[in-house]
Amino acid sequence: MSKRILVISSVVASIGSAGLAQSDAVLAPQPSLLSPSTQLAFPTVAGAPSAVAPRSGSGFVGLTYATPRGGVSGAGGDGDLVAGYSIGSPLENLSLTFGLALTGLEPLGDAGSLSLSASRLAHVGGNSATFVGATVSNLAAWGVNSNRSEQFTVYASHILAIEKGSVEVPLQFVVGYGTDNTRDTDGVRIEDGAFAGVGVGITQNMSASMSFTETQLNIGASFNIPDSTISTSLSLLDVTDNTDRQQVTLSVAYGF
Repeated sequence: MSKRILVISSVVASIGSAGLAQSDAVLAPQPSLLSPSTQLAFPTVAGAPSAVAPRSGSGFVGLTYATPRGGVSGAGGDGDLVAGYSIGSPLENLSLTFGLALTGLEPLGDAGSLSLSASRLAHVGGNSATFVGATVSNLAAWGVNSNRSEQFTVYASHILAIEKGSVEVPLQFVVGYGTDNTRDTDGVRIEDGAFAGVGVGITQNMSASMSFTETQLNIGASFNIPDSTISTSLSLLDVTDNTDRQQVTLSVAYGF
């Protein structure tokens, strides 16, 4: 697996979906997992961050559109612009991703924040590897974002390749705990909480996933544009509307 891990840390394919209550956290793009015979899309996990880092010296810009805004019925849709740049290797020491998020498109730039994510390879063996990561977001916030304090999240990603004939199917499992990550079923209060998720590569350009907070179920799919570093993802947050905050998000990202 060691050669494969070197490969997955070098190819930017798509951007992860931001956490349900952490849309101001800029998350690192996801790399591709290469199989000896067939390359399947490396799976992102909708509604959860990933500790698998991109190669050093890579960056991304992205746009996320969500409707209704904040999951509030009748609030209309709005978007966020995000950008990030990564340095360092999680295989040798630490990978760091510096992020910028502009919250809302109208007016553009009147609210936003910075974020910093770190990841490290914790274990590798056989056909699997485990990464650990942490993010601090809502740093140097301005506009409406300044009404919130800094947000902290710790998480781990376990990637596994399962052989199915001549194809190795990549899976990603994510578990973590974060600030203001769990919305109460009254739809108003937000508390610290745990989350978990799983994603699987479906085709060369598509993966599917689901994630859970303590009160919500999220599902999603990501699509990589062939022969490009452009990716898209579509997610449905709070599928059962358990917290009265059901929301659809569409993201487009460009990696460089």
